Amino acid sequence: MKRILSPLFAFLLLILIASCSDDEKTTASLLNLDKTKASVQIGDVFDVNISFKNKENFKTIKVVKAIGGKVVADYNRVIDVSTISNPYKFEENVVNGDEAATVVYSFYGLDASGKQLDAMDCLLNVELAYEPLLVKYDWSLVSQLIAGYEFAEEPQKDDVYRFNADKSWELDWGSKLSSGKLETLNSYCAWKPIMNGAKMDSIYMIKYNIFGGPADITKYKVLKMENKEMILETRQDWSWLGLATDEKVTEKYETKSKLPSFNPYGDADASYVIPSCHPGSY
Repeated sequence: MKRILSPLFAFLLLILIASCSDDEKTTASLLNLDKTKASVQIGDVFDVNISFKNKENFKTIKVVKAIGGKVVADYNRVIDVSTISNPYKFEENVVNGDEAATVVYSFYGLDASGKQLDAMDCLLNVELAYEPLLVKYDWSLVSQLIAGYEFAEEPQKDDVYRFNADKSWELDWGSKLSSGKLETLNSYCAWKPIMNGAKMDSIYMIKYNIFGGPADITKYKVLKMENKEMILETRQDWSWLGLATDEKVTEKYETKSKLPSFNPYGDADASYVIPSCHPGSY
């Protein structure tokens, strides 16, 4: 038999539900963040504004950092509410390792007895940049600008570069070779980053000529290494084309998925000499 609620009981139930909703709303509004998600990059400074309702009721804010759902044990930050403004701008550096998974900052507002009054989370999507991005993908040349002119030819765009975590550097010549087969004249040895904090300021590319001689070490200024794009700038001697001896060369690269078909040195025969190389020692 179906039971029918009496009008009085139904009315009281509605009041109770509304009261609970109001309580939840009131509680949720004691501590607020001006954003609950953000996209950042390694080297950035993440910030979020924290505001309070009845700030005097709060004693501290305990901040917990988690990556991929796992709490970062050595991250320990407690903010004394009596020493900050309302709203308060919380700032934290985005560091190497944050790109491993979604980063969550949890803000717990506590009273003088340690009781939690309110809490809110902010989720960070950390885009790959610099070294984590460099080694995650393979790379191909898109553009090479010299004195404002495009010099990149199709055989160059067919090449695939690989930067390994052990600082070794490899090149797959691809299916097309330049008319002079210039790609085959060098062995691609190593790379060395020059960092400025968490950001990569420049990168050295080390290669050897297969006919012998000292290492060819070229320094590239990193103009961009983020959002699956890399732009490098160097100075080279292009006087043989009537240009400057220190002509600015700007190269743009894009990512390619790492494939098992990657084949350094193509189908070179046994006579192809690859000089010894010691990545990480340059």
